[in-house]
This record gives sequence, structure tokens and C-alpha cells, in this order.
Amino acid sequence: MKGHSAPIRTARLRARPGPVDTQRRQQHGWTLIEVLTVIIILAVVTAVGARLMSSMFRSYFTARDITNSDAQARVAFERMTRELRQIRSATATDLDVASAAQVRFTDSDGNGVCFYRDAATNRLMRSGDGPASACGATSPQPLADFVTGLNFFYYANDGSTTTAVPAAVYYVTVRVNVQDNDVSDTLRATIHPRNF
Repeated sequence: MKGHSAPIRTARLRARPGPVDTQRRQQHGWTLIEVLTVIIILAVVTAVGARLMSSMFRSYFTARDITNSDAQARVAFERMTRELRQIRSATATDLDVASAAQVRFTDSDGNGVCFYRDAATNRLMRSGDGPASACGATSPQPLADFVTGLNFFYYANDGSTTTAVPAAVYYVTVRVNVQDNDVSDTLRATIHPRNF
């Protein structure tokens, strides 16, 4: 006996959408509270980042200023101390100790040398003027900028007694003050000229 077989149809079962599914289908964007929360978080992150970047730039520019002014002053200071070691003799004709703000001397080659500070430009200057002429008259040249102070101290051979007599000078102490923006530095050295 032959049996009839009817084709089996598969019925697709569809679940009816519930209230949660209906809400999900209708939700296409963010709520106002979510947008405001994101904006507030981005504003806080941006403010912190801007403050950090500002601090980094300030540190960079300060370091650059320190490096620039300090390097200039150190090179000029080294040149000045090297030349002070070459003072020809501790006599009035070779060394002028009358001023604490400048030094004039004759070096071992017979050349006049003067180191002084130009107060108008805050520069450490060198000229070819010896004890017989005024500083800055013969070929003045700038050595360093941002120099706010230049002092010379003359000591006897005990190293502690100051003297204003060229023949009694045994040590010369130099102090240079450098100021660039908010950064300041003081360079100081005591020199015993070779020919004293």
C-alpha cells in the first residue's frame, strides 16, 4: 500500500517583538545625557592636555634661555680669566686697580686689554685699552649679553686682604652676574697672574 506523503512545510516561527526589541529598533542616536557626558569628559581631557603642553613649552623655553645665556657667559668668562693670567707685571703702568667695575692691564705681549660692562646694553665688553687709556676707546667688542654685574677684587698674597696698590696685588677675583628673564647665574674665579 502506497502511502501518500504530503510535503512537509517548515513553518518559520517568528517571535513577536516584545517591548524591549521595539525600543531598540526605534533608538537611532544618543540621548542628551550621553552627549553631555561625552562633551564634559572631552573638555576635562583637553584642559588637562593643554595645561600639560603649556608647562612643557614653558620648560623648554626656560631651558633654552638658560643654555644660551649661560653658554655665552661661560665662554666670555673663560676668555677673561685666561687673559687675566697674562698680566705683564703688578705695576701701575701694567695694571689699573682703581675701579672695581672694570680692569685695565697690559698683557705679556705688550697689548692693552680692558674688560668692562656696558650698562646700557648689559654686555660684557673687551677693548684694546690698557691702563693709560679709557675703556671702550680702542676697538670695543661684545663678549656676552645679559650681564647684569661685573666686579673685580684685588687681594694681597695672603688671599684675604684687599689692596688698591698695583705692586701689592697677588690675586684678582672676578665675579660676573648673568640674568636672562627669570634665570640668574653668578660666575666667580680667583686668578693668580703668572708674572706676579
